[in-house]
Amino acid sequence: MKTFWIRLLFTLAMISLPVATPGLQAQNLGAVKQRMAQRLPQVDALKDRGAVGENNRGYLEARGPVSGAENGTVSAENADRAEVYGALAQKTGSSADQVGRARAKKIAETSHAGVWLQDENGRWYRK
Repeated sequence: MKTFWIRLLFTLAMISLPVATPGLQAQNLGAVKQRMAQRLPQVDALKDRGAVGENNRGYLEARGPVSGAENGTVSAENADRAEVYGALAQKTGSSADQVGRARAKKIAETSHAGVWLQDENGRWYRK
């Protein structure tokens, strides 16, 4: 019986979420932007070291050994990117994957020399 109520509450929350999303989404994206800005020096250091690269879907990917804390940084960055890509996809009527792939191209264009990048065919190269 307890499971029934939990599922019912979850279902009701999911149904009401789209109604509450616009204001909440703007708030969440502001928080996401702030977290990403705070994390940027750590992400840049990982990329400069060659420990991570930018894949062709717009996410960070380990290219070498990373510590548990560094892996946490990568995971947190990718989770925030996924949230941003999802919001942009919803706003533009595209998919999060399309947004991420478009973002990957921009990242590749603006990355500095030495950063690992993945081309559209999945091959890794250093810029």
